[in-house]
Amino acid sequence: MAKKTHHKHSSKKGYRRLLDALADIDGVHRVATGKVKPRMGEGRPIAAISKVRKVQSGLSITINTEGAIVDAYVITDRPDEVAAAMRERGWTG
Repeated sequence: MAKKTHHKHSSKKGYRRLLDALADIDGVHRVATGKVKPRMGEGRPIAAISKVRKVQSGLSITINTEGAIVDAYVITDRPDEVAAAMRERGWTG
């Protein structure tokens, strides 16, 4: 079976495990990273995923990590079910 996660950036960040876990949710066809922006300021993120938005191809999400903010895309034809699964796992606020 082909991998469902496309890691655009070659780093060893903890968010890669989150992306791989997202890809394992039933109904997710693929997960891909978009922009990775350095995170300024102090404090820890409240939730691993701070924003979840519906887009034509599924969901657009924003992941908060220790040193970066990562935009990612969850390709799915069941965005409501996938968003609910993310909430159940405690990944969203």
